[in-house]
Amino acid sequence: MMPVGGRADNRNCCLTKIEENNTREILIFVNSGSLAVVYTVTAWLFFFIQRLMLNSSIVITGATGYIGSQIVLALLSRLSGGGRLRVIARNSSDCSFLEGLPVDIVRADIMDSLALLDAFRGADTVFHCAGFISYTRSSRRALYEANVVGTRNVVNACLYNNIRRLVLTSSIAAIGASEDGSPANESTTFQEWQRRNGYMEAKHLTELEGLRGVAEGLEVVMVNPGVVIGVDRQNPASLSSSNEVLRLIYEGKLPFFPSGGTGFVDVRDVADAHLAAWEKGRTGERYVVVGRNLSFRELFGTIRTLAGSSMGRAFMVPGAVGLLAGFGGELWSMLSSRPSFISLESIRIASRLLAYTSTRSEQELGLSYRELSETLKTIL
Repeated sequence: MMPVGGRADNRNCCLTKIEENNTREILIFVNSGSLAVVYTVTAWLFFFIQRLMLNSSIVITGATGYIGSQIVLALLSRLSGGGRLRVIARNSSDCSFLEGLPVDIVRADIMDSLALLDAFRGADTVFHCAGFISYTRSSRRALYEANVVGTRNVVNACLYNNIRRLVLTSSIAAIGASEDGSPANESTTFQEWQRRNGYMEAKHLTELEGLRGVAEGLEVVMVNPGVVIGVDRQNPASLSSSNEVLRLIYEGKLPFFPSGGTGFVDVRDVADAHLAAWEKGRTGERYVVVGRNLSFRELFGTIRTLAGSSMGRAFMVPGAVGLLAGFGGELWSMLSSRPSFISLESIRIASRLLAYTSTRSEQELGLSYRELSETLKTIL
């Protein structure tokens, strides 16, 4: 602190100057020595936080979730102490598993566009993993808000802060479906029936927000995982409803399966795919990430053969019974204000035999996928 001459009392008036890298400074004029200390400490704290944010060149939204937390661990392993991550988390999010890790936690919500402008400042790359999954009709508005509007805010914050690359977590739900039943790829046309599915439509529109960012100069790469399963024992946040359903099947508590099928992938492979998309992915492109296509009959049969399985005979759900279960799930969702994994839309999508090819991710990103048996062992 430097005394200020003139008519002011030198004992009570002072001028405080704080500099950072010889490029920025704050001048504070106060008429109290105690106030000068308060202002000085506050200003230094402000610059300290700014320096932390500038040193965190990689930002992750949804980092406390199933996929996002796995990406955090994968990035930290890749960086090996050579940098810090900036984690964007809502005030309600549990960040306890991040304690002791070299990450900077910024409390912000992707629905708060102004907060994101500050949260992304100084970053080079953003991994946008935050989102909302539901197949109940009552969740359609929430799906649009969290996935589409939230991604719109993320893209705008990236553009405002001159972010170099955005890696967007999408889903096979945004991939089109082939009419002949052949495996769908990144170029397969999105079908009209898919638009009537709230989650599929939301993820489709989410990708359009990403492509808007590309048109405005942002590098955007989209990753489209299948049904993500598996547990990483090193990750306390490695929890998902899909794994819980597989445990119920293994324990013989869920003896009914739908008539369709879909693609599955290990959560660790999904994290690897995001890092590969960051390093090698072509901007404006999306990459299907599926390790194995299975009908639900095949999935149940595989689980039955695992050591220790209590699963008995399983039965395909008749169409009428499935619809009744779907109505029941919708009713429960309305009464509880919580999404149900059994709903009319989930029953309808599970009755379709869908398949996907990961040829592009294997060839362009150099990915290989774990065997299903290896993944199931981590769960069961």
